[in-house]
Amino acid sequence: MNSVEIVDNGKALSDADHQRFSNIALQTLKFLAKDKNEVTIVFSDDHEIQHLNKQFAKNDYPTDVLSFSADQIDPETGLNYLGDIVISIGKAQIQAQENNIHLFEELTTLLIHGVLHLCGFDHADDNSENEMFALQKTIFDQIEGFQS
Repeated sequence: MNSVEIVDNGKALSDADHQRFSNIALQTLKFLAKDKNEVTIVFSDDHEIQHLNKQFAKNDYPTDVLSFSADQIDPETGLNYLGDIVISIGKAQIQAQENNIHLFEELTTLLIHGVLHLCGFDHADDNSENEMFALQKTIFDQIEGFQS
């Protein structure tokens, strides 16, 4: 059994959206055969994510998604706490407009991307990038099929 906590700092999304994104994270973990894990998803604004990006990645600009791996056992639940995923609603809105897609689609892509990072995937070189983005698309397509 996996667990997802949603934190919506800007109160930009509805409770129904929170449930949908929680389900997407759970489906992604299930697809990756990850069990007994916890993840926190934080929906933030550009200002907050820029601050985190500068503090932890030394990049002084807003980004779309950041993942902070913890990979430790939560003593209260006994679950493996994988870490936090922080997603900028503002950046996602801009990217959705640029790509002519719905905001929900962009947020889903960013969430899957963040979960993949917490599960050890990266895009540091061409091979790992190709592998990660192919897996991201496969998971997205499966989730979209499930949501229909």
